[in-house]
Amino acid sequence: MFRAADRHRDQTMNQRGIPMKHRLFIIVFMLLSAVLVSGCWDRSELQDLNLVSAIGIDAGGDDVENRYLVTVQIVNVGKIAAQGQGGKTEGTPVTIFSDTGSTIGEAFRKISPKTPNQLFFPHVQLMMIGEELARNKGIQDLFDWLERDSQFRNLFPILIVRNNTAKNALQITTSLEAIPSANIVSRLKTQKENWGEYANIRADQVIQQLGGEGVYISGIQITGDPEKGNSLKNVNQISPQTAMEIKGLAIFKKGKLIRWLNGKEARGTLRINNELSTTIVNLNCEKKKMGIAVDVSGSKAKIVAEIKNDKPIFHIRVRSEGHISEVHCPIDLSKHKTIEMLQEQLAKEIKEEIMMSIKAAQEQNNDIFRFGEYINRVDQKLWKKMKKEWNEEIFPETEVNVNVKALIRRTGLKTKPYIK
Repeated sequence: MFRAADRHRDQTMNQRGIPMKHRLFIIVFMLLSAVLVSGCWDRSELQDLNLVSAIGIDAGGDDVENRYLVTVQIVNVGKIAAQGQGGKTEGTPVTIFSDTGSTIGEAFRKISPKTPNQLFFPHVQLMMIGEELARNKGIQDLFDWLERDSQFRNLFPILIVRNNTAKNALQITTSLEAIPSANIVSRLKTQKENWGEYANIRADQVIQQLGGEGVYISGIQITGDPEKGNSLKNVNQISPQTAMEIKGLAIFKKGKLIRWLNGKEARGTLRINNELSTTIVNLNCEKKKMGIAVDVSGSKAKIVAEIKNDKPIFHIRVRSEGHISEVHCPIDLSKHKTIEMLQEQLAKEIKEEIMMSIKAAQEQNNDIFRFGEYINRVDQKLWKKMKKEWNEEIFPETEVNVNVKALIRRTGLKTKPYIK
């Protein structure tokens, strides 16, 4: 009874508090607001934009006005759409435009009149930098425009073009994937997961690391004639004459490329920094060199800094796991002693890779492993004293101990190979 009275009182107060005409006005106002606010005031139609899929930056001329040569790779949206619908189209799926400028932004402005529509950057998938620019002028000044412009998303990978220009790399047609930038990004991801000598370094990571040390970027190399690669004939054959290959790590010091790390040196660097996914390590078997292949799928490194007599000593402990993927010699994998022998050999190989990368870094006076951060965690006062001399004097002479524990978890479906 009381609840019914309360409800009646609430309804009466609502009716008295908001007159009917005011309630109608509020409803109409809300409906009009929903209609007016539903659109985007600054929207642009797709056909009015040029979608930039990749950016290339090279060294320009000797004068200040032509400091940078900037190249954009633009997607031909109509051709890509027609191919997706099964239609036949003539022409390339992408087009490149280039121009020079004293700044990156100026070069973009000069490129704009060459294109029919406005350059649209939010879908950039890749950025390439020519080796000449990276080695001689450095990359310190290349990313200020990237952080200031709201169009850019700094999550795309960066590659250094080995012994060539970014412009040449962006004009190579690729097979299996119509858009070259998408092809390279997919390849970079796949090779990082399956081979382990390359790092998928994004623009935001490079920007973050440029203030200190430890900057390295994966490289890409053109194989064949770049001029022949700039044609659809390059992909209209089973074996393209010109192709691109992800290869090596470019090591930077104070923003400039100082050395390339390849093979075991590159793989050891990624092991220390816990950026190695999977890779293959070949082991010796009986009298046959590299007769066993081990697929290493799990690798974890832990770095511990120790201070003795005001000198740092680093201990790197690595734990790796893998399985036998191929055997080319008569060996009995069912025996426990055989597995132990292979595990010791695998640990030795991994330690050798790590020591090779440490030696390469110390020879270049470049702490690419960011060991200094570990000293700072242990003793901040000591790090302040040695920070200025760290790379040039202290790091090259620093003792680094490596301990590796390797485990072979599986031997495959066969324990005894058919080779006798």
